[in-house]
Amino acid sequence: MYQIDKDRVRKILVDEMKFPEFDVDLFLKDFPPLHDSLSSAVEQWLQDRTVADIVVEGLSIKDVMRKRRSHFLAAIRDLNILLDESIPAERRQRFKETLEKPVYYR
Repeated sequence: MYQIDKDRVRKILVDEMKFPEFDVDLFLKDFPPLHDSLSSAVEQWLQDRTVADIVVEGLSIKDVMRKRRSHFLAAIRDLNILLDESIPAERRQRFKETLEKPVYYR
């Protein structure tokens, strides 16, 4: 399992991307270990903010970001759930269906 460097991520999100500190700390507090297959995408993003074209269960990071209107790290966290074999297959499938549906805001 891959552990993100929370200090490095926090610095990027707060200093560079100007996210509120409280929101970043809350997001990172319980950020899970990631499946090793996602580590290269995270490392690439940490290096230069490039979003890699990784596909999990037919969903790419960019698909999830666009459909769910989410940040790269939120998309990675969500795709990680699809790789977690400790979660029953039926629950992972329902979650995948959720990730495939666009989120609309008023």
